[in-house]
Amino acid sequence: MSVLRARLLTCAILLAACQEPADAPPEPRRDSGSPSYAPIAVFDSARAWRDLERQVGFGPRPAGSAALDATRAWLEDELRQAGLAPQREPFRAPTPRGEVDFANVYADLPASSGTASPLVILVSHFDTKRMDFPFVGANDAGSSTATLLELARGLAAAGPRAVSYRFLFVDGEEAVRPQWIDPDNRYGSKHHAAQLKARGERERVKCAIVLDMCGDRDLRFHRDAYSTDWLQELFFAAAREQGLGAHVDGARDPIADDHLSFLELGIPALDLIDFEYGPQNAYWHTHEDTLDKCSEESLARTARIVLAALPKLEARLVGGR
Repeated sequence: MSVLRARLLTCAILLAACQEPADAPPEPRRDSGSPSYAPIAVFDSARAWRDLERQVGFGPRPAGSAALDATRAWLEDELRQAGLAPQREPFRAPTPRGEVDFANVYADLPASSGTASPLVILVSHFDTKRMDFPFVGANDAGSSTATLLELARGLAAAGPRAVSYRFLFVDGEEAVRPQWIDPDNRYGSKHHAAQLKARGERERVKCAIVLDMCGDRDLRFHRDAYSTDWLQELFFAAAREQGLGAHVDGARDPIADDHLSFLELGIPALDLIDFEYGPQNAYWHTHEDTLDKCSEESLARTARIVLAALPKLEARLVGGR
């Protein structure tokens, strides 16, 4: 992923979205002990680790590459095996290297109440940074993609819940150029956000949760300054309740990532990211981003935080009914 610390965003719409507080979520319903809000406990960390190994096995996976297309086909096949119906979202966009063919992949898990229910989007980018050396991106973005895929399996196996979930794997998060300079970044999430508006889905989307760089052996999620405050606190509080407080409440920094594409639409969004990968972030976007710098335990901890937070999020989102 790409980050610019302590800089002003150049897009006025994004500035407005980040500065204006999102509507306060409704209070949780008092019947949160009902089956609809039962904790979700299914996450196979060993299988998630194998999924991470599989991605690294594809090699470098920049947007437009054959390796990324193979990764995309594999993701679709795994989602189908989980009983979901993956949708491919292809598009073509200009980049500093010319036009590139991109394609997101997503699958929906409808709520028990039907397709008009609130929609929560869980997001990971699955492309790797284009480098002049073989960059395999074990942590960025293999770890979040493996975690999201296994979360999709677990949620699908658990059955419909109080809200609908979309498992969204976005292409083209990484800038084509070495530096993250707008608009050369977030190709996939910007396209999906535009499609939400075009398809009339925008009003259903209550929040977006972006996972990124969650495989670091020394896991601690940052307090991203752009993320929606109430959403960030909900997830971090869930982590503390699970005894995982040491893995949240990291440094507060403005982090540019796929969540900005949703914030631009006024959708509350959270970037769940550990942007301190190695001493002084020394492994990020280097040949050091390899499996030995990641751990299965970090994937499991990330999943525990998400799975502990989702029932609380559901209770808030449907509490106003």
